[in-house]
Amino acid sequence: MIKFDKDVHNALKALEREGFETYAVGSCIIVWLKGEAPVDWDLVTKASTDEIMKLFPEGKLVDEKNGIVRLDFTRDVEGEEGEVSVEGSMCDISTMTGTIEEELSGYGFTLAAIADNPERTVIDPYKGLDDIKNKLIRSIGDADELFKAEPIRMLQAMRYVSDLGFDLQKGMYEAIVRNWRLLLNHSIAPIRQELELIMVGTYTGKALNMMASTGLMAAIFGEEVSKKMTAGEMQAFVTLCDNIDKTMPLRMRRLGLLYTIFNEKRGLEAISRMNFDINTESHLKDAMHEMIKIQFLANDVEFKRYLFEHGLKRYNYVHNLSKAQRIVYDQSTTKIEARNHFMHQIKENNEAVFIEDLLIDGNDIMEAGITDNPDEAENLLHLVIAKVHQDCRNNDRAYLLKMAKLYQKHKWRANSRYVHWQK
Repeated sequence: MIKFDKDVHNALKALEREGFETYAVGSCIIVWLKGEAPVDWDLVTKASTDEIMKLFPEGKLVDEKNGIVRLDFTRDVEGEEGEVSVEGSMCDISTMTGTIEEELSGYGFTLAAIADNPERTVIDPYKGLDDIKNKLIRSIGDADELFKAEPIRMLQAMRYVSDLGFDLQKGMYEAIVRNWRLLLNHSIAPIRQELELIMVGTYTGKALNMMASTGLMAAIFGEEVSKKMTAGEMQAFVTLCDNIDKTMPLRMRRLGLLYTIFNEKRGLEAISRMNFDINTESHLKDAMHEMIKIQFLANDVEFKRYLFEHGLKRYNYVHNLSKAQRIVYDQSTTKIEARNHFMHQIKENNEAVFIEDLLIDGNDIMEAGITDNPDEAENLLHLVIAKVHQDCRNNDRAYLLKMAKLYQKHKWRANSRYVHWQK
């Protein structure tokens, strides 16, 4: 059925030649059935971990507990113009302890419980191929029992909705309505992982809408936050569901869209619940704090000061998030175009924005006798850059040293450095 990657097929045949029954399973089959070429492959085999490693000494044991051996078939390919791209697949091989049918029985959903081996046959004990044809997500066995045993499966079902756009079988939908509260005190790491996968799907809006109607969004935002949503926040969520699929499927950007439906207090509370990594949490907090601020950068001086104080990486995230919000909420492009113009001018004129762009450094300030303290010299650099923000021609060695001396002596002038004095 599935068209195998050449390297993966060779690995499968190598295992079969040694007498080990082997199948491709999991997401690679679903990806193929979507009409796409799988990159990440999963094989299950009767070979033990030691036997897999003996047959593939180049493999890497990436999960000792579950005995998963990874074969990396990726390679760098240089294009005609020197650009380098990555081609090839990754293949994870694990051991099945029973029959292939017993292996598939633990996969939760019929569309996931399909195995293929071109040397043997397609194994489809739960009619997953029919469910894929009918665009239906159905559990293996009783849905209530599945969700009670493994509550995270409810979010996994939503991940399939997001990825494939399929509908839930009625009984499964009703089982989620009955059981979603099991996730309220669940370990947060797998919930966060599933949320991040849901947010980058082709049908994210459909999945979010379904999560709201079943109650699952309370497991994401927290029950108290969900209960206290205002009418405006609810309307923002509905609009987000309608339009989020029009935006680029980027994890950080779509997470920012999700949390900025709230006011700052509730948004920060919902973000805290997910226990994101430091970088993600920092960006999402910027989404809550900074989205309004960048809308009021009225001129190039304010824009450069913002870049200097927040950094280019933080600014780019919030700026790109505002562009995504424009798509979702059909907002005006005026503010975005203004910031684009300011940035264009900086690049075109090679204007100084950051300390490293100045024509002096801390050593220059100390050599000029303004201070002999390196920390104070660094602080003076942070002060004099204001004059360069006001006029790029002020990025002059003599002028900057003059201003550093002035600010070192007159603190009030330093504190009012962004004030434009008129004669």
